[in-house]
Amino acid sequence: MSRKFVIALTVLLCLLSVVNGVVLFLNTAAPSRAAIAGLSYQDLIRDPDFTRAVKTVVQECKVNVDIAKVVC
Repeated sequence: MSRKFVIALTVLLCLLSVVNGVVLFLNTAAPSRAAIAGLSYQDLIRDPDFTRAVKTVVQECKVNVDIAKVVC
């Protein structure tokens, strides 16, 4: 490989890393939040009946209500 190609590739990778860092910092994705029967997301994660119902539905999965994540 030529020296110019290696330098151009290095600069490109550095620029892509900077763009990636900016996108991660801005975090433009909106988090998903549930609202059922007038209960807010926070109310639902604290409700033991709702937690039990979710665990029943996804019996083969692990439910972590602290971080709102289901892992199958």
